[in-house]
Amino acid sequence: MSLVNLADTKTRLLGCSAVYIVGQCLSTALAGGPVANMAAGVLGGPGGVLAASVLTTLIADVVGSITAGELGNKLAQRVGKNADILKNGDLTAAAGEAISRLLAKVAESEEIIVIAERNGLAYAEANFQYLANKTVAYWLKIDAETDSETTPLNFSDAELAKIFSADANQFLEVTGLEVQDWQDFLGDFAAKENKTLHPELIACAAAKLHESFPKAFCEVLKQDAETGGRQFAGMQLILHRETLAELKDLGLQNGEVLQKLEALATREQICKVMAKLEVIETLRDELAEVRALLQTYIDTSAPSLPLSLQCETIIQDRVKDFTGRLFVFEAISRFLGDNRQGYFVLEAEPGVGKSSIMAKLVLTLERHCVTHFNSRSDGIIDAKTFLENACTQLIQGFQLQDKYPQLPDNATANGNFLGRLLGEVSAKVAPKKLIFVVDALDEVDLSSQSRDSNVLYLPEVLEPNVYFIVSKRPEHLPMPVNHLVFDLMQYNAESLADVKAYLAKRTEKSASIQSWINHRNLNREEFVEAVAEKSEKKFIYLRYVLDEIESGTYGDVSLNDLPRGLQQYYKKHWGQMMGRDDDPLLEMKVKIIYVLSKAREAVSRGWIAKSVGERDFEVQRVLRKWDSFLRQQQVDGEIRYSIYHNSFRDFLEKDETVQSAGIDVEKVKRKGIKNRIDGAPL
Repeated sequence: MSLVNLADTKTRLLGCSAVYIVGQCLSTALAGGPVANMAAGVLGGPGGVLAASVLTTLIADVVGSITAGELGNKLAQRVGKNADILKNGDLTAAAGEAISRLLAKVAESEEIIVIAERNGLAYAEANFQYLANKTVAYWLKIDAETDSETTPLNFSDAELAKIFSADANQFLEVTGLEVQDWQDFLGDFAAKENKTLHPELIACAAAKLHESFPKAFCEVLKQDAETGGRQFAGMQLILHRETLAELKDLGLQNGEVLQKLEALATREQICKVMAKLEVIETLRDELAEVRALLQTYIDTSAPSLPLSLQCETIIQDRVKDFTGRLFVFEAISRFLGDNRQGYFVLEAEPGVGKSSIMAKLVLTLERHCVTHFNSRSDGIIDAKTFLENACTQLIQGFQLQDKYPQLPDNATANGNFLGRLLGEVSAKVAPKKLIFVVDALDEVDLSSQSRDSNVLYLPEVLEPNVYFIVSKRPEHLPMPVNHLVFDLMQYNAESLADVKAYLAKRTEKSASIQSWINHRNLNREEFVEAVAEKSEKKFIYLRYVLDEIESGTYGDVSLNDLPRGLQQYYKKHWGQMMGRDDDPLLEMKVKIIYVLSKAREAVSRGWIAKSVGERDFEVQRVLRKWDSFLRQQQVDGEIRYSIYHNSFRDFLEKDETVQSAGIDVEKVKRKGIKNRIDGAPL
């Protein structure tokens, strides 16, 4: 291997490493408030607007038409070919330290031991350990290239989405240099150190470096940050400033996103952000095999289909701590393999995780699917919105802009134009498949559609290679005649196993939950069994209850006293929030939560205050008490609120819930309507 190639390899290694830092730094900073003096609440809250890829969040505030992929690669080129960055010894040392750790692990791995025994290689482990100790010095001796001959850094949209993701599960899928690059490096490195490595050993070690370098690199930075950032925090701050300069050049000149990124101005703040990284090298990918099978049905080399910020936000929220459901993905995979086209309907009661499964499916398909999430909380509930969204994704994703520079006037009046596009695109994708993922059909407002039409004007007959994976509650909806229903409620044993796995994962990650268990002289198995039984296999129950334990709300509650089932949980929380009958704020509390339950989209504090005839300040006091049940999102510079989960909306919409607090429902309705007519802003 020539010196020029070595320089080029180091350049790409450091360039990729810089992008990993930038991606995880931005994502972690925008995901929440690890730094005390950051602008609080800019993108935080139970359902903040952080997208699965933070790039999607950024482009909303960048001037000009630019895609998330283009933005990501612009940042990559800026930080990946900056001469000062590439000659930074700390960056080289961090990358070298990550490789060193991986080589030390390789030395002790079962695969290396087997290869060594099979080929009679007595010193295989010792050779790798020796190289591990010499790695940092090896890279420091090589000068990185910054001229035009250097291989450019170009990442796919799917890879960028993973790099710029705050979800540890997503970042775990990021890979490093190509396997051949790592093989060349190991061969040259071993030769320079007068060590002989068998080709099988090199191939095995190179595969592990390819798969694990990004995770190991971020682990090095995380551990350094946890000890004060003595080695690498200064280098990371330089990278952050370079990224911020590029974003400003691209048009990010004001707004709360910029404010939050500019707040990262010191080594200490960078350390707090990086220490928050979740790097879980041992995480088992339960969906690896079925993911590989599902991806055979799509063209993963093509650009991902464009998703709205709203949709990305929903997906990111729903896949948080996603666990199990392998049997569902296997059923979807079989359906795609056994049918030329068709509808797969995931059907289940509220709270068992339909939306999470659909969101995970979108990510598993790497966004190579037409995606639409109906959401009453976000006002996404009509056929017009679906048709506009689906047709736009098809036109942009399959390069039909020349033929359709804009949607025809009648494109959203019915399903005719969508049907025409399906005919054109199905021929383009063959022999691959065109997959639609459409969540929550039961939340669609059918009153806006023509009589006797299918929900969302779904086509009665599909073109070959066209598939719809949809979800709904077990209630009647006008659907295409030929569809396969997958009843999730029939899989009790599998769902219970997934519930226990989710509980075990959350417990393992949370010192607060572990402390709660220990203070009650329980073991984890007892806790998992009992809470799983109380949950009635409702994942939303688990999310609420475990959040309450972590926050300290259930500090004086025993295991036996935890509510049984979602309805009892809501009733108990309702009683706590309402307080005493003589509470002077009682009527206002009920009115606020009631009008929120009736809102057809996310609404501002001003809208709520106007609707109930109260001051903004008083409304804010009440909203804080309902925080765990509300989703907050940034819209035009202000926070808007909506009910987080429809099962809670169902509970609130039962008139007896409100009437039990002594409130006249009809009076609340009339008052709210009158106030809004008088001019309540969103």
